Amino acid sequence: MGMNVRTVSRLIAIGDIHGQADMLRRLLNVVSPQPEDQFVFLGDYIDRGKDSRGVIEQLMQFKADFPDTIFIRGNHEQLLLDTLVELGARVDTRLRDESKEYRECSTASDLEMFLSNGGNETLRSYRLRDMTDFPQDHIKFLELTRLWWRFENFVFVHAGVEEGLPLELQDPYALLWDRLSQPGKDGEIHVVGHHPTTDGQPYFEPGRYNLDTGAVYGQTLTACDVLIKDVWQVR
Repeated sequence: MGMNVRTVSRLIAIGDIHGQADMLRRLLNVVSPQPEDQFVFLGDYIDRGKDSRGVIEQLMQFKADFPDTIFIRGNHEQLLLDTLVELGARVDTRLRDESKEYRECSTASDLEMFLSNGGNETLRSYRLRDMTDFPQDHIKFLELTRLWWRFENFVFVHAGVEEGLPLELQDPYALLWDRLSQPGKDGEIHVVGHHPTTDGQPYFEPGRYNLDTGAVYGQTLTACDVLIKDVWQVR
């Protein structure tokens, strides 16, 4: 029996959204998603912006409409999920349990880390009296995000990739937080967010495409067909 191989017309990655629900809505209208497209969202859907809840609701609907969509986990989603473990609202392994490097650089509690990195805006958007009241379907959506995804010579990850290690053996701290990792080599291209560019434009370098263009800092939200470097942006 032959395998049903899906044909991808456009391979579109979208940079850090950070609660900018209106920008996301307008960007998707401009891109006009089609069934033959493969979308990859690069993480940091929540925090800092005013409507994290609206972003997650849009992404959940997008997943329903385009089930093959890939949702990468950002460090901000990890902070929220870890905080919910710390508060007893869910059971899981936290980043600090998996990564010695994260434990060494993060002496604050998960709750303190979440709130100091824009979590208060997320809580306001959900109008929660208690963090443990987060909608369960939203938590489930975030739990199903993945740390990396490979398509041909492209590796999609939120932050960085540690050189010389297979993706399966990467320290999740590097994938979620690293700002000092090297670009891909030997034709491999890392498609990342996490590092806001200063001019609102994506940064293409040999072996790496950076698509966090500072949406939450008054700049742009960017989508890019990485196959041909077509770019769509909204402010």
